Amino acid sequence: MAAENAEGIILRKYYLRETSYILVVFTKEFGKIQGVIKGVRDPYPQFAGDFEIFTRCRLLFYKKKKSALNLITGCEALESFLPVRKDLERLTYANYFVELVNMTTSEGDASGGLYRILVESLRMLATGSSAKRTSRIFELKLLEALGLAPRFEKCVKCERDVMEGGYFSVSDGGMICKKCRRAGEPGLEISLGTVNFIRKIQTSDLARSFQIKVSKEVGRETEELLKRFLGFHINRPIKSMKFLGELEKIGVIS
Repeated sequence: MAAENAEGIILRKYYLRETSYILVVFTKEFGKIQGVIKGVRDPYPQFAGDFEIFTRCRLLFYKKKKSALNLITGCEALESFLPVRKDLERLTYANYFVELVNMTTSEGDASGGLYRILVESLRMLATGSSAKRTSRIFELKLLEALGLAPRFEKCVKCERDVMEGGYFSVSDGGMICKKCRRAGEPGLEISLGTVNFIRKIQTSDLARSFQIKVSKEVGRETEELLKRFLGFHINRPIKSMKFLGELEKIGVIS
């Protein structure tokens, strides 16, 4: 077996026996991989921080043909995003990011674009920028990278340009203008401001996207829309999203 080098973000960590971990890592070169790293859990672990969730790391591993678990022989932390780990809200959003990537990717399906989105979003969380705004941008760019970007430039029924607010259809994956929407038809009413914000994110590169500001009202509408849209496509509970909701209820975050 030839050794492989990769750069990645740790998505999950499982305990295995007394001295080993199973790591799930989203790598730039190979997509998502799983592997066992042995002999790293002792009473005084010198490299414990290298294996924490959402750490950016350098891996050395061997692919196993007859097993889904690779053998990881080296895992060196490159970036730990320490400011994120010191703030409960940002920590929860970072866990949300890696949970979404884990839920929406398959093993071995490489995407350098999605990897960059994840890394840069974690970096934005670490700068002190709005965690909620960073999350909305991450969600939109994630959907784009997965080929699931919702349509906001034209009505999905009549194909006319959307020039005002209207209704977003989760099942149709886009906007329905006021003229096309039938009475009682499911749809989330959204303002033109929300439409324009999402359009700006979708048509801007990642660096420019993080500079785009948003009002609280537009932020709330975008959050609800993306929550429903992601829920429709993932169709599984997102644990970190539920925890974020609980933090909001008790006033830890607003």
